[in-house]
Amino acid sequence: MITGIIGCGNIGTELALFMDKRKDFELKYLFDIDKDNSDNLTKKLKNSNPKFASFDSLIKNSELTIESANKEAVKKILKNKNLDKGNKKLLVMSTSGLFENISSLKKTKNCDIYLPSGAIAGLDAIKSVSGKISSLTLTTTKNPKGIANAPFILKNNINLKKIKNKKIIFQGKLKEAVVGFPKNINVAATLFLASKFNNIKIKIIADPKTKTNTHEIVCKGNFGNLTLIAENLPSKNPKTSYLAILSAIQVLKNINNKVKIGS
Repeated sequence: MITGIIGCGNIGTELALFMDKRKDFELKYLFDIDKDNSDNLTKKLKNSNPKFASFDSLIKNSELTIESANKEAVKKILKNKNLDKGNKKLLVMSTSGLFENISSLKKTKNCDIYLPSGAIAGLDAIKSVSGKISSLTLTTTKNPKGIANAPFILKNNINLKKIKNKKIIFQGKLKEAVVGFPKNINVAATLFLASKFNNIKIKIIADPKTKTNTHEIVCKGNFGNLTLIAENLPSKNPKTSYLAILSAIQVLKNINNKVKIGS
């Protein structure tokens, strides 16, 4: 499967290294706003020799496009004229970009779009009770390093270095969280896309003593109660859980698997 990666940072590099060992993927194209990132990624590969391509060219010529950049890249991809042609596939890591561009997502008819479960578990269960949910909350706890320089932190002049114990940084709705923490709240966007529940309550906690990124989901309805907790070790980038990368790798494996477990 001819593949192109948009965004050659930590996640893009890990996915490229995975595909470099596989015969069912041909990693042919890379794009990053900083070409040095793509050049550095290429040097780490043993079996692949992808070339730097323009945004349009990558989407046009790839059977599978992988987004591992940011929500702005997702917006550009969804609006690209080449995406919805030729039964292409798109794997999206920055799911907050889908949440903010629902209208463009709904217009995409001929492209299979894959959303890894990311740093949370139990999305199959959440999808199965969609339409029967009465309340849904997400509490995310991270080391302050994991939310450093988020727009909400900067706008409110929050000095994360002064936090010595667990502290609630944010409480609000999903739209506010996506704007305030665009690189930290893809979990919440994925949760919305799975649940279709419009009133998700978000809480973000900074804990300088924690070494994990923890996500607790509490879902209630006429089916009963679901409580899902994932305590994830960060990847090389403290803003990203290692499980997010592993779940994306599993999606790639599942694309070509004959037996698929879960929906």
